[in-house]
Amino acid sequence: MSSKNNHTLIGSWIVAAGTVASAINASINANTGDDDEGLNLIGNTLQATGNGVVASDSGSILSASGNIIQAAGNSTIIYSILADLERRDDLNLVIKGNLLQALGGLIGFSETYEADPTLEYAYKLNGELLEVVGNSIQAIAAGRELEGMEASHFSALGSWIQAIGAIIVALTITNQEWRRA
Repeated sequence: MSSKNNHTLIGSWIVAAGTVASAINASINANTGDDDEGLNLIGNTLQATGNGVVASDSGSILSASGNIIQAAGNSTIIYSILADLERRDDLNLVIKGNLLQALGGLIGFSETYEADPTLEYAYKLNGELLEVVGNSIQAIAAGRELEGMEASHFSALGSWIQAIGAIIVALTITNQEWRRA
């Protein structure tokens, strides 16, 4: 297994772990009404790190750009958690961060879509699409909260959809690497 493939494999699992941590945080908050963001901070930090690792050895500018944009989205959400902001500003950053993640995911999706049609790439496409849909739902949920509506369960749903997508992508990359070994 080459160094590039190791980085892609390791980075994809770091992203998957981060999405799960954020989804757990969103579920806890939705069910308790709590606003604690500890796991969400850890989750977005892991996602940004994982996307950076994948981007560092990406084989194409398109793939690297998609991962960097996703990391920028995660960094935007990290800032919203750490900064002492008014709720409205915080939600606006969450919306922008999730939309950046969705945009980066779409860029990755478009590159996978152009690859040779194999069953593995079909799984990877579905995983990447789920990540985009999950991020989009989270952005919509934050927009609903901005308008004064309760949307924590909707946000948790988007978080879990994103997490399932990230796990599918990581499993697909793992399978590809095992077959190459």
